[in-house]
Amino acid sequence: MSRWIAVALVAVVLVVALLFIVRPGAEDVASGDPETRIIGYLKKNVRPGQSVLVTDLYNNVFTSNEEREALQRLYDAFFKIPATAAQIYMTTGKIPTLQELTDRFQFKVPGEIDVLLRIMESDPRVPRFFERDPATGEITQIHVDRIASEERFRRPLQNH
Repeated sequence: MSRWIAVALVAVVLVVALLFIVRPGAEDVASGDPETRIIGYLKKNVRPGQSVLVTDLYNNVFTSNEEREALQRLYDAFFKIPATAAQIYMTTGKIPTLQELTDRFQFKVPGEIDVLLRIMESDPRVPRFFERDPATGEITQIHVDRIASEERFRRPLQNH
């Protein structure tokens, strides 16, 4: 009987050890609020030349109500960013900083505006609205004419 107990004990130790070895890393575990999780996912998955399909994110990746609400907020902001940047530029004569855009859209996740701008730059369906400094990510030029000519992106610009 003690032999069976020893075998069972060894099996339990092996299973526990295996769980620690095979478990996902800290970066793979979903944590934080929904917006943080979405931005973390996008940081890892945005690739140059590839479109980000919101319907795929909505239907297959971020399926809770909280996540979908956060995804909708980001989607709405995505289409307002170019016109807002252009409007600030036309009003002040200065190109807004990433921090100014972050404040304007009340983004809370560090690097959130950069991720959304990278999506614009990566997606072949979106015209190149901005030129950015490769070292800092700051916007160095705004193509107001391109923003004004795109129906989906110019709406907020038309309201001013």
